[in-house]
Amino acid sequence: MAILGTGREDNGIKGFSLIEILTVLAIIGILLTIANSMFSAFRQRTNLREAAGALAEDMKLAKQRAVAENVKYSITYNISSNNYAMNQYDINGIMINPPIKTVNLSDFGNGISILSQNYSGGDSGTITFQPRGTCDKTGTITLQTSLNSTIAITTTTMGRITIGTVTIP
Repeated sequence: MAILGTGREDNGIKGFSLIEILTVLAIIGILLTIANSMFSAFRQRTNLREAAGALAEDMKLAKQRAVAENVKYSITYNISSNNYAMNQYDINGIMINPPIKTVNLSDFGNGISILSQNYSGGDSGTITFQPRGTCDKTGTITLQTSLNSTIAITTTTMGRITIGTVTIP
């Protein structure tokens, strides 16, 4: 019963049919799509950790400089502009302009933003480090990604600064 292979011998030439190749390509395409979305989420969480780390380091630097120079330093958060600034005060307690440093959170990647700030007492947008290393407020600032992952940076009145873990929705 020979249909197509009449008179042909097997010469050791083997291959794949078009359907097999298309099936493999479809599977690879699906896997790449899944991997790309997972990598995008991973990249945003990594950028979130970097932004939180930079903010915490700037807070520690403000505390360190306040002690070393015997003047106040502050970190001011601006939710609408999605940035924060480090400010120095003179010996009389008057803020020196312009800020020493201004950092845009978007520099750490698209979608990184300040979700909320929750500090005890007074203006919740500014925390001040005193010359003895203490902080004027206890509280938390929370950063988030466009995928709603969050991380919190907490300060205590004793000047301790801690970074929480990334929370994934």
